[in-house]
Formats: sequence, C-alpha cells, structure tokens
Amino acid sequence: MATQFVEQETVERIVQPKLEPAQIRSKIHGRIITTKVVGVSFENRQEVIARLQMGDRVWLEREPSNPFDFNAIKVSRSNGDQIGFLDRFLAANVTRWFDAYQKPVRGKVHLLTGSARDGYTLGVVIVFKLPKLQADHRKHCRKFNDWDE
Repeated sequence: MATQFVEQETVERIVQPKLEPAQIRSKIHGRIITTKVVGVSFENRQEVIARLQMGDRVWLEREPSNPFDFNAIKVSRSNGDQIGFLDRFLAANVTRWFDAYQKPVRGKVHLLTGSARDGYTLGVVIVFKLPKLQADHRKHCRKFNDWDE
C-alpha cells in the first residue's frame, strides 16, 4: 500500500509540473496531455504536416542522443516521418515515464494550425496519455498500460 502511495505522489509531481507561466504551453489533465509540437519548421517537416489530418496516429519516442536536448522526445507519423518534438520543458517533466516504458507512446493529432496558403507556418497540436504503471502481484513485477489498451 505504501508503494502505491509513493508511486501516485511521484506521478502527480511529474504530471503537473510547477513551471513559470511563460513556459506553459500544454494542458495537463491527469495523465492526458495536450500540447503543441515544436520544431515543425525544420528538415522538410512542413511537408509532412501538410499531409496530416486531425485524428491521425502519432508516436512519441525518446531521443536521448539528441545533441540539443538530452530529454528530447520526438513526434512522428506512423510511417516514421518526423513532425517535431515535445517542448523541452514538458519533455524534461515526462522523460521518466518514457524511459521506464521503453517503447513509443501513442498519441493523435488534435488540431492543425496555420495555413501554407496564407504564408503562415503549419503547426500541430497533439494529445497523448502517459502510460500508467500497474503492479502485477502474481509475477512481482510492474507493467504499463497504454491508453488504447
């Protein structure tokens, strides 16, 4: 019981980070996070975003070898085309889940912004749910449940 309380306390501390108002770019509701993808104007990512539709599946995956941010979490389409990254402040707060889960986390396109026709940069807002750690008492180990399972 005590372990369960500590895990819940840790989850709440990480999921609801204490950030300066200027740094908050995400909506956090429990384990569900809605956030704008950053870095969308580099490496032909605008072309990838132009092919997206609301509701499309995206994958979030740790990229610890990223030379700019060791907490980097990249966002890609199902076919592997990269869309961008999570904001560095959010990534720093959720990295522990991604490291423990050790596989990509599913998400979906929540909103598409901008317009190439009017000269604005295209943008993407995604929603994803952090995996939930559940104890498996029969095997004395822990397992994660993703939100689609």
